Amino acid sequence: MVRKCEKGECQMTTRTIFRMGLALCFFFSFLLFPSTVYQETKNVIRIAGDNQFPPFEYLSDAGVYSGFNIDIMNAVSIQTGTNIEYYPMPWNQAVQALQSGQVDAIQGMKKTEARKGTYEFSVPYFTSSQAIFVLKDNMFIRKVDDLEGRRVAVQKGDVATDLLSRVKQVQLIEADNQQEAIQLLTEEKVDAFVGNRITGQYFLQKSRQQPLTKIVGEPLDATDYGVAVMPKNKELLSVFNKGISRIKGDGTYQKIEKKWFGEYIMPYSFSLRQTLLYLEIGLALTFVIITCVLWWNRSLKKEVGRRTKQIERINKELEKKMVLLEGNVHFQQQLLNSAYSSFITMGPSGNISMMNDRAVEYLHLEKAIIGTSFVQTPLAAFIPEQEILAALQDKKVFLQKETVWIKDRSEKRNIVYSISPIQTMEGDSAGVVLNIMDITEQKELERKIAQEDRLRSLGQLIAGIAHEIRNPLMSILTYTQLLPKKFDSPEFRIFFSRHVTSEITRLNALINDLLDYSRPKKSDPIVFPFYEMAQGIVHLFKQKVKEADVVIRWEFDGEVWAIADVQQIKQVLMNVILNAIEAVEKGGIIIIRGYYEEAKAVLQVEDNGRGMSEEEIHKMFEPFYSKKLNGVGLGLSVTYQLIQENNGEIRASSREGEGTVMTIWLPGCRKDENDVSCHGN
Repeated sequence: MVRKCEKGECQMTTRTIFRMGLALCFFFSFLLFPSTVYQETKNVIRIAGDNQFPPFEYLSDAGVYSGFNIDIMNAVSIQTGTNIEYYPMPWNQAVQALQSGQVDAIQGMKKTEARKGTYEFSVPYFTSSQAIFVLKDNMFIRKVDDLEGRRVAVQKGDVATDLLSRVKQVQLIEADNQQEAIQLLTEEKVDAFVGNRITGQYFLQKSRQQPLTKIVGEPLDATDYGVAVMPKNKELLSVFNKGISRIKGDGTYQKIEKKWFGEYIMPYSFSLRQTLLYLEIGLALTFVIITCVLWWNRSLKKEVGRRTKQIERINKELEKKMVLLEGNVHFQQQLLNSAYSSFITMGPSGNISMMNDRAVEYLHLEKAIIGTSFVQTPLAAFIPEQEILAALQDKKVFLQKETVWIKDRSEKRNIVYSISPIQTMEGDSAGVVLNIMDITEQKELERKIAQEDRLRSLGQLIAGIAHEIRNPLMSILTYTQLLPKKFDSPEFRIFFSRHVTSEITRLNALINDLLDYSRPKKSDPIVFPFYEMAQGIVHLFKQKVKEADVVIRWEFDGEVWAIADVQQIKQVLMNVILNAIEAVEKGGIIIIRGYYEEAKAVLQVEDNGRGMSEEEIHKMFEPFYSKKLNGVGLGLSVTYQLIQENNGEIRASSREGEGTVMTIWLPGCRKDENDVSCHGN
């Protein structure tokens, strides 16, 4: 336990004793080595330093230049017999004085890469680091990169200026000393202060403003700290290097360091200070009792030690958790603010508890609306209150619901919203999350695309119909024109009746296909096995399979049951399997697979035929598109519509010269071995 001294009595006593010791050392050095001391002290070294940089160097209230650096230089002066004159001034003036030759050295300067090209440095006698100081309630600044676009206080000429030069759009507010820079922070004139870690804490403790601030992030720019001279005075460094080496060797440096930093009280949490206060009271009582019961004192000491370690461990864990919590809150806020959607949370009573920046901007709200009831906000104009209450009370979820918001009585906005309940770990309702997205532009774009698609499809359909009807009509016209000339020929009459009838039948089949394409009948879904249906269709094409010398392979993962209209799916499989047979060359292979994929029954027909190009794949389901010589181009179009009618999906993948895979997904189910009913997959 470090006793705090009243009105600087400990500091003055320590300083007085130390100076007396230095004087005695100098006196004995003069007696032992009079000629040497006289010769070395006849030259005076002018040293500049900061006048407000405690505890390193500062002018006390009594006007005495004191500090860690001063004691180090005094010790070096005694060890080397060098006479030193001190010139305390603001830091930026000290740097200018050194560069202009008004002084010979600066007693303490950080040895940075930028300064190495300007100054020469002694061996380091300290390691100095910078820190970021922010106000206690600041949750957004955690590291140097977070200072982008912020107002940051620094001391004129300090290395913090170089450190912050890589931060974009940072606004540097320069002060004559670090005390003024810290005052700018506590007065909320800047967002952060970057400066010496120890000096900053010194000023905060001295002004009793430490509870208002905190240090964030890791120590910055830990750098060697030593005496700096201009290159022309480089020979002076041998004096300082010799003195520093000697005071480190004889223990003087350790005493000076302990004097200025050994009793430095680092900040503790309130709970630890309170615990230590109780511990002091307990120790005082124990001291009274120890005279009576020695054995009880020993056991109490052990218990106190154990509890102290436990408390320290708990406090460290709490500090780590607080840092982690602050980081998580900061990350979550950034995540919400970066989202395209508007996020709003409400508490159990329906009051607004949080909004991201997107919601504030879109709804033209203000942060002051936090705590206001939901019904008193613009949200009540398009979000039903009963849905909010249902989510709060019954934990109901409302996903992707569309609505219209009449904004400013003239502007109509299409909105999609979702309402999700927030629950505690125990399952109790803690509020709701409201996710809002404006889809007005998306709706308009979908309308335009649908209109263009309808016009394009109509044009293709009309062109296809004209092309398909023109061929048989031209044949009929030609035969009819020849009829007057060749009517007496029995062979022509037989030819005419056969071919005209064939062309009319072709026209009738085309009209029927068009009717199937435009008005597919409503499906009547039942449960059926994929394998048996596919086998039956392959059996129908048995002759074609034999003529093409095609090998059919079956790869079914057990029984695969689907739910769809049997007749429509038969028509689909006939088109798909027939296309595969016609696509392969002699001796080709067709693989028919069946399996489950989650809740879907899947049938896959793979061939090693000629395959299709990307353009053919994109157009294969369009009406009147066919690569066959006599094909109409409605087979796959009708197939696509039938699959859609049965809540399924069909997709093709192909590469030219390697074959094609047609995959069909339909609603599936699994049947128990002894149960004819179908259970969901």
